[in-house]
Amino acid sequence: MNAKTRRLTMLIAVVLTIGFFSEQQAGAQSPYSSCKKLTASSVGSFNPATGSVSGPLTNGGILNGTLEDVINFGAGFVFTPDPTVISYTTNLTITTLWGQLKASTVNTQSVVTAAGAEWGYINPDTSTGKFSGATGLIFIRFKPVGDPAVGPFESEISADICFAPHSDLL
Repeated sequence: MNAKTRRLTMLIAVVLTIGFFSEQQAGAQSPYSSCKKLTASSVGSFNPATGSVSGPLTNGGILNGTLEDVINFGAGFVFTPDPTVISYTTNLTITTLWGQLKASTVNTQSVVTAAGAEWGYINPDTSTGKFSGATGLIFIRFKPVGDPAVGPFESEISADICFAPHSDLL
């Protein structure tokens, strides 16, 4: 097994382990907790100069606003065991009337179809406003509805957000 395959296998194992334990913890929460399941949609375009996808986020209630997802070029790209699929990280920011929800996400994307998915943990320290101190997971599924190189890209967003006790978005 070469070094890249070992790193990818280890990354997948860590992601699955963290996901398993997160789901176990989320399932144990009280029905009276400060957590909410939210869904939203977005249509954004890719800007190759900035390495970001951005666009309006709608149908998300308190998440309505704008979405910006910036590729972390410093972390590089990794080919998966499927040579047509790459993995990379991004910094996700959802800007709403109530503040910014921020997460660092791991993406997998087809280099053939440009469709992909990403997931990540909400960052309680960099999120602002009513999202300050929030934790949880965010998942995004995306596909191009135009030019696969720049989009636009349709996205379906699903988030499990646990708000800090001071938030009145509960």
